[in-house]
Amino acid sequence: MRGLRTVAAAFHVLAAPLAAQSVTPVALHTALVGHWVGTLEYKDYGDASKRVTLPTIVDIAPRADGGTLLHFTYDDGPGKAVTGDDRFVLSADASALDWTGIRDTAPEIFRVVSLTRDGANGIRLVVEREGDDDHKPATLRETISAGDSEITILKEVRPTGAAFSFRHQYRLKRQR
Repeated sequence: MRGLRTVAAAFHVLAAPLAAQSVTPVALHTALVGHWVGTLEYKDYGDASKRVTLPTIVDIAPRADGGTLLHFTYDDGPGKAVTGDDRFVLSADASALDWTGIRDTAPEIFRVVSLTRDGANGIRLVVEREGDDDHKPATLRETISAGDSEITILKEVRPTGAAFSFRHQYRLKRQR
């Protein structure tokens, strides 16, 4: 009997890290919910050699469909706040992400490239879709790293025949 318990205990120890690696849509959405403050840095469309940084607030709330609502507020100069709202819904099988502006008429559906644990408490999601960047066809890639106290969202673009390059990045800290 002792041998059986030893085998069972060894299996439990080996299986635990594998179970801990799986990330469900619920776990992702739950990790994102909160009040986040930080910056948006983006490559200037007018001069690609320049980057602009704006103070940014992102409030992420649960939606009835299991996804989240992302409300962005950008400080674009004295007395000029710009806002935007996106729905962010990872499919039940974690194969697709609907990340669409609330005012957009056509959904923006991304293919999930990977959804993994990122460190002890974090989640990393990489998604891609075909679209356009600066009115030219391109593959769009979003990489979201969400931890207990920080989120980064990196957008990269790959025009046809080129390599991926930086488009913008959010760096946000949770405000409790």
